[in-house]
Amino acid sequence: MANLSPRPGVLGNRLAAHLLRRASFAVSKDRINAFAGMTATEAVETLLAIPPLVHPEGPINWMDGTTAWLTTGPYDNGPDTFMGRKRRAVWLWVVNEMLHDPSVRHKMALFWHSIFVTEEDRDWSEFDLFRLFQMYATGNIKTLACKVTLDNKMLRYLNNNNNRRDSPNENYAREFLELFTILKGPVQSTGDYTNYTEEDIKQAARVLTGFDDEGFDNKDPETGLSTGRAIYNRHHAGFKTFSAAFGNQTITGATDEADMYRELQDFVDMVFNQTETARAYVRRLYHFFVKDIISEEAEQTIIQPLADQLYNDAYHIENTLKTLLCSRHFYDEDDSNAKDEVIGGKLKSPLDYVLGAINLFDANKMGVLNNNVEHYDTTAQRFLYNHLEHIGFTFYPLSVEGYPGFFKAPNYSKFWFDQSTIAYRFRLPYALLEGKTVQNNRDIPFQVDLVPFFRDNFTNQEYADELVRQFLELTLPEMPQGERFDYFLQKLLGDLSPINWMFEWQGYLQSGNDESVKVALTDLFEAVVGSPEFQTF
Repeated sequence: MANLSPRPGVLGNRLAAHLLRRASFAVSKDRINAFAGMTATEAVETLLAIPPLVHPEGPINWMDGTTAWLTTGPYDNGPDTFMGRKRRAVWLWVVNEMLHDPSVRHKMALFWHSIFVTEEDRDWSEFDLFRLFQMYATGNIKTLACKVTLDNKMLRYLNNNNNRRDSPNENYAREFLELFTILKGPVQSTGDYTNYTEEDIKQAARVLTGFDDEGFDNKDPETGLSTGRAIYNRHHAGFKTFSAAFGNQTITGATDEADMYRELQDFVDMVFNQTETARAYVRRLYHFFVKDIISEEAEQTIIQPLADQLYNDAYHIENTLKTLLCSRHFYDEDDSNAKDEVIGGKLKSPLDYVLGAINLFDANKMGVLNNNVEHYDTTAQRFLYNHLEHIGFTFYPLSVEGYPGFFKAPNYSKFWFDQSTIAYRFRLPYALLEGKTVQNNRDIPFQVDLVPFFRDNFTNQEYADELVRQFLELTLPEMPQGERFDYFLQKLLGDLSPINWMFEWQGYLQSGNDESVKVALTDLFEAVVGSPEFQTF
């Protein structure tokens, strides 16, 4: 029966790899070995220890070595302009932080990025919003919801910067309820969605009147990031009374600009005081970290207890996340149903697929970012648009609903595969071996040194079956058996016998000439990294 009891004992390699693949992008043989000797509690506590960012100042301006370029004009948003370069630099900076982050922070930042959705607009606020997701990655959801509401990028995206007392704009209010927090329930009648009503949207829009985007200079004193401003003469100052879904609560209108923030907080508190809001976030955590489908049993024994914990913790998410990632359920040890697997049961998102592979195969030749234009502009352009986008990841979701692969029924992670991306996904082995993009074959600084990788990460390499077993244990969620294992073994051996392979490997070690072993290892690498199993985690 599905349960949240902590998984006892040390993890071992298989479960350590499972945890690292699901909860970070920093998956490597050394980290798997280190986590294998930890208990689930020790391992998750390690992932929850948030280190400093590699470049907390953000991407530098390679032309003069400064960082002020992110928070000063101009506002020019053209794709080939200076602002376009800023956007590319910001997202390569994000990728760099993801690659070097040993914690859960950037998995959670991606989680928030797919909930509090905005669009790509090629300006300085790209940086501020993602910094917000980093800061509150494992923090308080309710606080994050307030901060996002006042974020300049969000204010513009959902038109709350045009929300006035005499002409309320309902866009942000609607999405705040429908997609960002409590979510819709079953439709009860016209305009009644169980969890809220159309009248609630109208009242929420009135609460939100008068908040406008500001620009660079208005800073949130808690985060230091740019934030919007309150303009009282644009605000609807009257009482706002909500439906029975919210207990017919009335929120008192603000009396001045400072009081507008109190009124906003009252509204957010009201939404988060609903237990269904806690359940909505926990269900999305479950989809993101555990499984695509929530069974009725899991709803009762996993979702509800976690929602109670999150609610009782006043929406501080760290303990809830820890309970989930430490649980026997997360490690698939609470039932014996072979058709209901957690490990290997989800398809990797493009970021999990690409960034995980770069780290797993020690293929990052870029290192940490510096002031080289090739990193901040050329590499960014190629890696983001000729590589990740073609594998299926745009840095902003194409819809306000977020990335369908994370949260959208009925297919969930299967949404990452479609006719436009599948061929590019299966080009990843070639891209890693050659240091090329999957589209246009353009150079990027991510390339595996194949023979040294096998030499330095495994033992007894002269024994073909042992080498294949070690490589499969590292790369795939479950060890293939029988004919499937033999298939991968044959990919290494080709026309060689196991004895011939032994002689080839020993000859390489003695002479340093890797030509013959490289051919065999390339065939094995392409078969495994190009396999359906490698697409899962």
